[in-house]
Amino acid sequence: MKRFVAWAINYKKKINGSLTSKTFLVLLALLLVICAITYTLISLFLPFVNEGQSRSDLDTRSKALVDQLRQYPASESGELFARFMQDTGADLYLLDENHKPTNLFTFTIADKTIQPGQEYPFRFVGSDKEYILIVHFNPSHSEDIKSAIWKTLPWVGGLILVMSLFGAFFFSRYAIRPIVRMSKTAANIAELDFSWYCPDLREDEIGTLSKSINELSDKLNVALSSLRRQNSSLENEISFEKERDRKRLLFFSAVSHELKTPIAIVIGQLEGMLAGIGVYKDKLKYLARSAEILRSLDGFIKEILSVSYIDITDKKVHELVNLSAVLESTIGDNNDLMESRSINLKNEIEPDIYIMGEAALLKKALGNVFGNSAIYSPEGSPVTVRLSLNQNKALLTIANSGARIAEEHLPHLFEAFYRADRHTGGGYRQGSGLGLYITRMILESHGVTHDIENYDEGVIFTAIFNVVNITPLKTHNSPS
Repeated sequence: MKRFVAWAINYKKKINGSLTSKTFLVLLALLLVICAITYTLISLFLPFVNEGQSRSDLDTRSKALVDQLRQYPASESGELFARFMQDTGADLYLLDENHKPTNLFTFTIADKTIQPGQEYPFRFVGSDKEYILIVHFNPSHSEDIKSAIWKTLPWVGGLILVMSLFGAFFFSRYAIRPIVRMSKTAANIAELDFSWYCPDLREDEIGTLSKSINELSDKLNVALSSLRRQNSSLENEISFEKERDRKRLLFFSAVSHELKTPIAIVIGQLEGMLAGIGVYKDKLKYLARSAEILRSLDGFIKEILSVSYIDITDKKVHELVNLSAVLESTIGDNNDLMESRSINLKNEIEPDIYIMGEAALLKKALGNVFGNSAIYSPEGSPVTVRLSLNQNKALLTIANSGARIAEEHLPHLFEAFYRADRHTGGGYRQGSGLGLYITRMILESHGVTHDIENYDEGVIFTAIFNVVNITPLKTHNSPS
């Protein structure tokens, strides 16, 4: 006995000195109490709930049976009664119109005790006699459920005990391991993995240490993320510059190719004239041709210089530009061309629409588009220029009727040196192939979305500008 008392005292001291042991015992007792109460409540209320549901289901099936009986003669109802009793386990009783017990199958007067139940009056099809069907609910099924619950108590109780033991053990182990988790978190932080976080935000020393580790992790994460963003930005800039260098190389390679042919032609013509060979004896004719080629080269070089200026200039555009005035000025510059081709201009420009940009570049971009519309429209056809304001956006459309661009050319129109007339042999003139390329560069530098597409009546250019919603005191209009 003394040995047992000494063991008990010893064990009590161990429990009092161990948070894990106390947590284990308290949690075990709590789980057992909760499970016992839950099991008792289930044994009490499950049969009751089942009986209520069973009665409700029985009432529904009884009404369905009565509906069927109204569609059958009395002679064919026996099978319906038998099947219903077999499926539901309920007792059926039948009363005739005088409320006397009647046999369910022979419909003769029966001397039997009728149990109380739900009554359902009905008539068989083709009969004037009214019968009352009494459905008596048999509660034996609910009693069977209650009996089964108590019979399983030893097995369920044993399972609850085992699960409670394991649950209490694992929870108590989990509850005293915050230091282990903090150690793992610190190790992950050392590996620059900041996705781990100490969840032990308590008020004691462990909680304070946990908060300090979390704050350290957050600050290191912010610093490292900032470095990564800067590194990513630098990598993007390097990639962008590499891509720009690649495009420059391709561009100037194409420029050299475009310059080589006309220069070779002029040299050949001049050498032929100097030597007086064959047709080149007519020097005036071939001097005129050479001059024409050189004038074309002069325009081509100016286009190249425009591309270089746009590509090299990295400054932000800050001027307030009257887009309506720029467009009106562009149309004015092309009046002679439109009159020479009898173009019928429809001008629908809303006044005083302002954007941020560079007026000279915008005029050049829009001039390229408008000039193409005037040149590639059939003579005497209409060209419609429409500029309208919609909230903080300005929509510009330039539509030339009667023109059509082959679908295979549309995706390439804004590429450098691409000329649809080169591929088709058509058109009124062969340009440098840089006009729409320059337009694209200018509009993209201004953040303008744009496109050229066919529509029912011809070809339409669309551009959407971001509008400045202020009334300026001093504006920068179109260049003279």
